[in-house]
Amino acid sequence: MLHVFLVVLHILICFALTTVVLLQASKGGGLAGAFGGAGGAPQQLLGSRGMTTLLHKATIYLAVGFFMTSFLLFMTEGSGGGKTSSVVGEAAQKGQLNLPVQENPLPADAPANDAGSQPTGGQQSTDDQGGGGQ
Repeated sequence: MLHVFLVVLHILICFALTTVVLLQASKGGGLAGAFGGAGGAPQQLLGSRGMTTLLHKATIYLAVGFFMTSFLLFMTEGSGGGKTSSVVGEAAQKGQLNLPVQENPLPADAPANDAGSQPTGGQQSTDDQGGGGQ
């Protein structure tokens, strides 16, 4: 229930934030010029300085609300009944995941990681030209 409320609130904040950002007058006039010429109806209502301050404050508050609802949606996402969203995780739980099994490349009597010895079962490069075994 809380998650659905947060999703709806988040979408409303997104639309409001988009509208407020588009209404702000940029150097070219922006979308604010579409509301009645150069100053626009919102500027005539509150004055040029008042409208700029109002839009800036609304942008800040809506941006903070956007980040808060995004964080809360992230935190409430995992509480939906313990479902895994990984295809690999679901296949592993059902036993349908076939992973290749690597056998031990070292014989049982081989010393464990001596500095001078190399593993006997691994691939060794036979390249005599020094090009590396890629």
